[in-house]
Amino acid sequence: MLPFKSFWRAWSSENTRPPEKDERMVVIDSILLELEFHIRELEKVAREEEQEKRRKETGVDYSWLISVPPKTFEIPQLERLEIEEMCYKIHSHECGKVISLFRDAILNEPEVQELPKILKACIRQVFESRPKEESLRDWVVRRTSSLSSLRLRPPSRVSPCTADSDIESQSGDAQIQNTNHERSLSFPSLYSVNSLPI
Repeated sequence: MLPFKSFWRAWSSENTRPPEKDERMVVIDSILLELEFHIRELEKVAREEEQEKRRKETGVDYSWLISVPPKTFEIPQLERLEIEEMCYKIHSHECGKVISLFRDAILNEPEVQELPKILKACIRQVFESRPKEESLRDWVVRRTSSLSSLRLRPPSRVSPCTADSDIESQSGDAQIQNTNHERSLSFPSLYSVNSLPI
């Protein structure tokens, strides 16, 4: 029987490892965290610009008196679900491409409410840049066209000997071939038209 301490160590070491996340869930989390980060950053920039504008107008800064936290933009639930569904279709190697397209698209600091729409447009752009999957019909057409472009040689004809004269002519050809071996290999042997097999 195992002592309680050794059992506890074995059980606790198994449970200390965090469960592995699915690749698709990691992609969804990465893209949504990127979106939320940029929403907060744009809100922060907008608040700072507003405070600076008030400070210039009034000449006094009362922002330290404000105790109510400013209202932040929340992505509407249906739009968030739509983004999650689109992100689920993204492959893990495309995640970086989506994020870089999104960052490039928001360089001119759009309104905070436009960010989810911009992200969806970037995801669609990645979907459209994927190579199109070939349908069975397209594959068959492509394969048959490539096969038809090949030039097939006609099969060589073999005809049986029917007469003694054919045998004699074949043996005569063999004698001619034997004499040709004495010739130089660099100079081809020239036959007359009558000696060619037809």
